[in-house]
Amino acid sequence: MRQTRGAPVPIALLVDDPCPLVHVFKEHWVHVHRRAPATRDGRPLLDTVPNSFLDRFCDVVDARGIAGKFSIVPVPAGKGDVVRGIDGYDPALTQQWLETARRRLSRRFDFCPEGLTHDLAVDLPTGTLLPVGENEWSQTQDRTTLTPYLTRALELLRRAGFDCTGITSPWVFGIAVEPEYQAAIIAAQRTVYRRDVSWYFLHMRHNAPGTRPWVAVAEGPVRLVAIASTVKDVWWETIDSPRTDATWIRAVADQLLTADGRDGAIRRVLDAGGWPVLLTHWQSLFSNGLETGLRVLDEVGRRVEHTLGDEVTWSTCTEVMQRTLVEAGTPA
Repeated sequence: MRQTRGAPVPIALLVDDPCPLVHVFKEHWVHVHRRAPATRDGRPLLDTVPNSFLDRFCDVVDARGIAGKFSIVPVPAGKGDVVRGIDGYDPALTQQWLETARRRLSRRFDFCPEGLTHDLAVDLPTGTLLPVGENEWSQTQDRTTLTPYLTRALELLRRAGFDCTGITSPWVFGIAVEPEYQAAIIAAQRTVYRRDVSWYFLHMRHNAPGTRPWVAVAEGPVRLVAIASTVKDVWWETIDSPRTDATWIRAVADQLLTADGRDGAIRRVLDAGGWPVLLTHWQSLFSNGLETGLRVLDEVGRRVEHTLGDEVTWSTCTEVMQRTLVEAGTPA
């Protein structure tokens, strides 16, 4: 049964894995698969994502009024960082990417770090990479080690000019020790931004369409909201396909929302009483240089605009967080 009409339901786009220049999917492929990074149909994964792709992404979200959160990996694959620049590239290119993100996305997207490297974990005292990925490393840590790790990530992005209102987990970083992870998020936000109210993205509830964000911590002035994705990254399949034709674009978009707005994952979430929180990844939109995923995003944005009308409202994660707190009766 479809929801009764009332206040528009928040809809948000979560963009995981962006960073200047580095194709992080290609980089961590080597550590995961230990073979030449390639698409399933055998095309080599590209070494870099050009700055011009960020401009084209901004063009799409501007045109469609899309909002949500935009991760930035502060030390992508351990190849330099957002303050010093990316190894092997003119530092001006890193600064150009960051300036574009600040200028063009800050009104409609929240920013947040996603680990430090989104690859191998970092030994903070030495700055060297450990022989274990951040995801695996995190599952055996506690707040005494997680807090400085998250603090370093937030500090780098603050120095790069970003106000990070939340935290995104690379993979399922911290899920085995979630109460410790939550405490570390709270402590790191207080240290870097003097912030007591924040959000984090860790959980994926793609088989539970009725899911809404929830208040994970409410203690004194502290509020921490968990924002789970409810719509999976169907854009990902564009990485492994050479197709760019309009029929293919429509077919992928149909999985999210059909042209008449009556079916697809977004429609099913709305009908179940959930909030559509759409997960995608920078590499899914880039589609190994074909940018097919970005064309799908444009089409989905068009369909949301023309078929859902005032049933939904594109929202930043801060807006989602604030509405969650109000509806839970625990406003900050």
